[in-house]
Amino acid sequence: MRPPTLHNPPAELLEDDFLTVNHPNSKLPPTIHHFEDFIRDSQPKVDPSSIPKRPWEPFNSRIDFEFAQFVLEAALNNGQIDRLLKLIARISEGRSDFSFKNSGDVKSAWDVASHLSPPFETHTFPISDQDGPVDLTLHYRSVFEWSLAVLADPVLAPKFRWHAQRLFKRSDDNWERFIDEPHTADLWWNVENTIPPDGSPLGYEIYADKTRLSSFGTQKGYPIMARISNLPSDIRKSDRFGGAEVVGFLPLVEQETKEGTKRFVVLKRAIWHDSFWILLRTVAKYATTGYKYKCGDGVERVLYPFIIMLVADYEEQAVMALIRGVNGLSPCPVCLVPQDQQSILGIQPLYPLRQHSDAEPHLNNKNLNKGQLEAIIKPLGIRPIKNVFWKIPRMNAYQAISWDRLHAYHGGLFSDHLFVQFQEIVKEMGRKTMKAINERFDLIPRWKDMNHFSEVCSVNFTDGTKYEDISKVLVYASYKVLRPGVTLRGHLLLKCIHQYVILDMLAGLELQTESSLRRYARELVKFCEDTYHAEHPNKSWNFPKMHTHQHLIQDVLSKGVTKNYNTKPFEKMHGAIKSIYADQTNFKNVETQITRIQHNTSVAGIIQARLDVYDEAFTPQQPEKKPSKDSVKFHFGHVYLGARRSASTVSKVEETHSDNSTFTRFRLKFEEFFNQTIRFGVRLREPGIVEARYLKVDYESRVDWKLLTDYLRCSPSFQGAPRYDHIIYKVDDSTIGFAQLLFVFTFKFENVLHPVAMVKFLDEVRGRRSNADNGMDLRRVRKSPMPVDFIRATSIIRGLLAMEDLNEHGDSTGDTLHRRSRPETRLFLLCARTPTTARAEPTAHLGTPYVARAGRAAHRAQGEDARGTPHHSAREACRYPEPSALAARARGSAGRISGARTRRAKSRIARGECARRARHPGPGFRLSPVW
Repeated sequence: MRPPTLHNPPAELLEDDFLTVNHPNSKLPPTIHHFEDFIRDSQPKVDPSSIPKRPWEPFNSRIDFEFAQFVLEAALNNGQIDRLLKLIARISEGRSDFSFKNSGDVKSAWDVASHLSPPFETHTFPISDQDGPVDLTLHYRSVFEWSLAVLADPVLAPKFRWHAQRLFKRSDDNWERFIDEPHTADLWWNVENTIPPDGSPLGYEIYADKTRLSSFGTQKGYPIMARISNLPSDIRKSDRFGGAEVVGFLPLVEQETKEGTKRFVVLKRAIWHDSFWILLRTVAKYATTGYKYKCGDGVERVLYPFIIMLVADYEEQAVMALIRGVNGLSPCPVCLVPQDQQSILGIQPLYPLRQHSDAEPHLNNKNLNKGQLEAIIKPLGIRPIKNVFWKIPRMNAYQAISWDRLHAYHGGLFSDHLFVQFQEIVKEMGRKTMKAINERFDLIPRWKDMNHFSEVCSVNFTDGTKYEDISKVLVYASYKVLRPGVTLRGHLLLKCIHQYVILDMLAGLELQTESSLRRYARELVKFCEDTYHAEHPNKSWNFPKMHTHQHLIQDVLSKGVTKNYNTKPFEKMHGAIKSIYADQTNFKNVETQITRIQHNTSVAGIIQARLDVYDEAFTPQQPEKKPSKDSVKFHFGHVYLGARRSASTVSKVEETHSDNSTFTRFRLKFEEFFNQTIRFGVRLREPGIVEARYLKVDYESRVDWKLLTDYLRCSPSFQGAPRYDHIIYKVDDSTIGFAQLLFVFTFKFENVLHPVAMVKFLDEVRGRRSNADNGMDLRRVRKSPMPVDFIRATSIIRGLLAMEDLNEHGDSTGDTLHRRSRPETRLFLLCARTPTTARAEPTAHLGTPYVARAGRAAHRAQGEDARGTPHHSAREACRYPEPSALAARARGSAGRISGARTRRAKSRIARGECARRARHPGPGFRLSPVW
């Protein structure tokens, strides 16, 4: 998309400038900001005068509210509350404003406070059963009324976004659009085009899914949840006030004798859509007329509600779209792809997108009999029921249905298909193969926020996150075992999984650009054309979760990045509902009891949010605990050294590690480093040093430009085992390199503390590749033949997750396989063009998509950066080019050794020893694919 023509551009446009184009209804002109001045997600502070002077009201006192909130969260029953209150009375002896005497007082207080959030209501649907008439009950609160209570709150009011924006970033003299939140995508902009200039769009995200409330599945629930899209994602996805809330429980229609029959399925779908109309009828009403309302910030707005996205797994999407599911002739809820063409994917959707006009006129045509109607709608895969979402203005029900990464990828395409194929292959190869692969998985180092697996070949999981982590490392743990000469099918499957991981990484980006979406489209076609399908034709790939990622790009363009419509935050709320069922109900009329407690939870969230503002404004703040002098002095720009040992000397270090050849001539090497980098011509006497076994390294994400942190270890014993992490470091102003930490310490010279890391460098391996590597786009590195050397710890850019490489027999080669330290980027070491999400986890392969930009990422001293993220101050003059562009020089030995290196090392390069060693066919480090 081209940005608008700027009539008054700034005098000078810089690389990395940001352009914000506001919707005309906002009456704000386009603006340009330099990188340092660009502010995202900043909301004004809440005016304390806007909240009640006694924010705990209508509770009698703050202590009353805090007690009621405690018993609500602790799930205490009435008997337990009474016992607790008797104990409190005996302890306090009436010396406080605490007024509760028994559980009835607590219940009455919640009843008085219930007006803060709309209560749940009931609606009955009478149906005929084989045993007679039956009443089905819907428990609900109007979605629109619920949202008005949120809008009225002065705490959240300043954080609402009311107008669409289009955002661009300047790169190589061009403006490239980027998208993250829903209001930065196209659908919001298009909706705002259709409402009056003084109108304010109010977007909803709706989720529904059946769940088992009891451990044995005998009691089920069908919760409906909603979020308001105008709020920032960190609030929408949280469990705080402003996050998703339960707005209803659908009636369960279950009869074993009729389950699966066509008439009964139609009945269940009809009740589902009739129930949703009860929830959404006020949304439909005011979507047309608008609704004037004074919001919590004191501004009167004309609200135009609309549904921006429907969030669900495929089975629930089929109910929302009223399609016939996996067995329908057109099983996709978004387009009209035939059932036998779902495995064929393109750069753009290959079949027409669904429209209301496909079926709605025929269902409204009373002149058609059942047979004629069936003949028309069956090829469309539509059921003969009117869709409730057809009644909602400014909504295309099929385009609102959103691709769900959790169920489509981690808990679908990978867990139910690719991983099943993998387990089938290794099982056929026998126990020896299964043991070898399990051992390789167990060797993968543990890393922060990453699941570790010691067995994968014969186990299954219910958690999609576990499958996500398995997929990132599976190729690298298995490719030497499933070699082409051993199992062609297995090797081709690994290539297919490798391609899937690329797609998953790109799909999970928390900020998408035009180029990253183009990249995804190309990789999608590659995945479709993978040769595994031809090698193993017995496996059918015509199923919905193979097809639905065809629509990911249009979802991102219309509704923002995939985290906006991932079902994971909603499914997390199922746990709270199950806990209420187990701990706070008598297992009878459970929906009534659960909705009452859910309502109390909503009220408690509102009061707690007000108390937080009250405390910040009026409660005397405790003076912040000043960091210790030691803590401050061991911060070096973007690097912090922790887990420090007692002070020592260079000689003692060399003596302590006398049995370790790495520390041979440690003193002389360190003195040589000192003369080259700190002060030339100085002979150190006996410098005191302090060893550090823990590092925190801050760096800037190249995805969303936020500050991230890696936590690194350099310890002979961490959780019972040695751990020496790998790093990406800055070689010079235009080159990056890779190394392994061996010893990290500080020393003082002329009252200045200097952080130093002793490392082993890694060189890129060139030449012929093994058959096992072919098609995996791997890049290898190997420990350099040079002796260990020293670098400044401040040259470390970020961590690099690495694992030991084994040959086909399972023997250690002495080298390691390198991965990056973020899970979605686990794949790409030397390829940073389309980096990954901001989830702080290790990566399974090896990437630098998150290599920090030296221009901003590394060293800003105090305060907060342009995005509200703490950062460091001193801006380096250099910039790192894309790692793929540095492939030829990034780890070449000659490129690394400059005039500051030793004469011995230079002479070795001159003799070609490093080059000969690099050509040696021995095993090496595994890096990732190159883009």
